[in-house]
Amino acid sequence: MTQLTGGLHGAYTHHEARAALGVHGLRTAVDNGQLIGFGRGVLLAADRAEDIRTRAAAAALLAGPDSVLVRSSAAVLHGCTSVSGYPVHIRVPYQRRVRSRAGMIVHQGPVDESHVVHRDGLRVLRRAPMLADVLRSASRRGALACADEVLRGLPEPARPEFREEVAQLLAADPDQRGTRQAVDLLGLATGLPESPAQSAVLLVLVESGLPVPRCQHPVHDGAGRLIRRLHFAWPEHRIGLDYEQDSNHDHNHDSVRNGTDPADRACGGNDLRLDAARSRAADLRSRGWLVLRAGPADLHHPTALATHLKEVLADRRLAA
Repeated sequence: MTQLTGGLHGAYTHHEARAALGVHGLRTAVDNGQLIGFGRGVLLAADRAEDIRTRAAAAALLAGPDSVLVRSSAAVLHGCTSVSGYPVHIRVPYQRRVRSRAGMIVHQGPVDESHVVHRDGLRVLRRAPMLADVLRSASRRGALACADEVLRGLPEPARPEFREEVAQLLAADPDQRGTRQAVDLLGLATGLPESPAQSAVLLVLVESGLPVPRCQHPVHDGAGRLIRRLHFAWPEHRIGLDYEQDSNHDHNHDSVRNGTDPADRACGGNDLRLDAARSRAADLRSRGWLVLRAGPADLHHPTALATHLKEVLADRRLAA
């Protein structure tokens, strides 16, 4: 196939492809599967058909120059890895007659040009309106993970102002659908969880009725040296919770009951790491800390983890 010129990210109008390849060349490229149809008058280079930017460019060609990429698609184009960019979500003004199709969901509504930026040549909601959009529309876990990821990418001093901007956008939007969820999740988002899984654990804890923990809580020794940073902590009760991605460590809460720390087994056969982990664990226990752990299975079946944490918190309150 002759090298196509023009287009964007491997998305082309039928006119662009025909001008570059000629009628016969275009027919051959389609028949050979080198170009595939995305919608009426829009083609994709087959070798780029799974690229979110290619599909977003194709959606923009279908929806028109006044359209804007929104929701999770906008989040992915801003670099967010916590949500999926598929299907492509795009907003068009009310006067535009564009229908959703496989792989593309059309949302009709006003397009505020002050909320639009260009990313890789594509019109995308800028970060604050994008996050407000995602918080309202994505799953609770995906939305919180995206909010934490966006905040984590900002300098810490800039985070309060950004959160306030998102809150103001939510309050000012005349369409209040999903706003309650968005406000609740924005209140939990800090940028401190280090992965989507940690954001999900935080949501599980709060939705289970547990007090909101502190994230990435530092524990220091008497000289002010950092002993350990706990993923989640209730420092007033000296209870911590760490999330471990290693599925071999799931559901092992008996380690706490038996007086050992999860860190005792978290290092495999590496003696130096194991000794260091045991030392930190012993130091924490000597300071009255009780550290539990969670794993991927707890995100699928969180009841046991939440129940055990409630029991431990109740025991600590009674002992206080």
